[in-house]
Amino acid sequence: MNHSEKVAADKTSLGFEYQDLVYIEKLIDLKQGQTLGLEFHDDIHVQTADGDGYIEDLLLVQVKHSLNSGNISDRDIDLWKTFDNWLKIILDLPPHRKVSFQLYTNKGLNDQTLVSLLKEPYKNIKQIIDFIRTTDREITAAEALKKPGKAPNPIAEYVKSVSGATDQQIAFLLERFEFHSDRSSIISRISFALQRLAIPESRLDETRAQVIGAFKESKFSKITKGEKVLISFDDFRIKMGFNRIVIAARPDPADFGRFVDIYYNYQRPDSLSFSTSRFHSQLKDIGISDDEIIERGVEMMLAEQFIESLKDSGFSASENSRLENSAVSDWQLLHSRSHRKTIEHDEASHLNASMDCYDQTMYSSLKTGEIELPKNLSCGKYIGLSNLPRIGWRKNWQSKFKK
Repeated sequence: MNHSEKVAADKTSLGFEYQDLVYIEKLIDLKQGQTLGLEFHDDIHVQTADGDGYIEDLLLVQVKHSLNSGNISDRDIDLWKTFDNWLKIILDLPPHRKVSFQLYTNKGLNDQTLVSLLKEPYKNIKQIIDFIRTTDREITAAEALKKPGKAPNPIAEYVKSVSGATDQQIAFLLERFEFHSDRSSIISRISFALQRLAIPESRLDETRAQVIGAFKESKFSKITKGEKVLISFDDFRIKMGFNRIVIAARPDPADFGRFVDIYYNYQRPDSLSFSTSRFHSQLKDIGISDDEIIERGVEMMLAEQFIESLKDSGFSASENSRLENSAVSDWQLLHSRSHRKTIEHDEASHLNASMDCYDQTMYSSLKTGEIELPKNLSCGKYIGLSNLPRIGWRKNWQSKFKK
């Protein structure tokens, strides 16, 4: 093996290691009823089953790692290979109610034509299909001008294959596709995922090593037995010992103040959207800016993860339910006061009252026992309740959003 071949082998090995670490990151975030697969339907897949075992949601994840983590371009081979692969396997997927596709990369997203369109693919389906067809024609024409023996364009076969799909097939994919671009270190992201579970910083390295080791041992055992690497929530939490690892590493009692560190240390991915969430619709409806909606969404997401992580350290589900019921009671007083004089058909007056109700709620601090929750944690809990939705800002929020 010459030097170039050795470098290529090293890159391939690093790619598989990166994929394993992304898999571990997703294992930590796995929810009850979910199963995580490795190199099964895709690089990684997450399936969520209903009570009868039927697949409700199926997420397919392609993991692409680059040593030179620049930007994904319009002619990035990883992008075209991924689309080609997905278009070929769609018909072979198991029965499901909903499927989505995610390209997980350590590259950034630039402002070239195709990449820009793919940031919101469901809005740009026709333009993307036109771009695909045009790119195929351009590459085919360029290949025809090459002298015999000249190496082909490495993306030519993938572009040709994608362009050969029907408009309906491509549209099906684009309606369900999203980029997940994150240039931060995967090791740091695993550490942060553990930190959200109330693991103290002094124990992060040791705990991360234990979790990685538990996965590697499980993966090795499954492969040597000829089994697929499919790990359920219970497999990971109980059989692989994740709950035990976390409990052993976690301080006692639960420290709600740690949420402040978690919130301000959170590194947002390049693309983050809560556009399909109910709370997003409620806030957008009363004129809250997109940036503030993202801020509220981050608070909600981190609050849900943090509260869930505290259950093993003594903060029970019943205490969380009591906290939420108390939050609803506090909100009800604010909502009634804000809308006491609201004329429902006077939109300007209604919006002012709705905004006032929202602002007062966000400034309210929740308490559990004698402990006052950090402000961002309180906001996250209130936004989570509006996402259910158990609370709202308009006078008529129930008829408009509680469907």
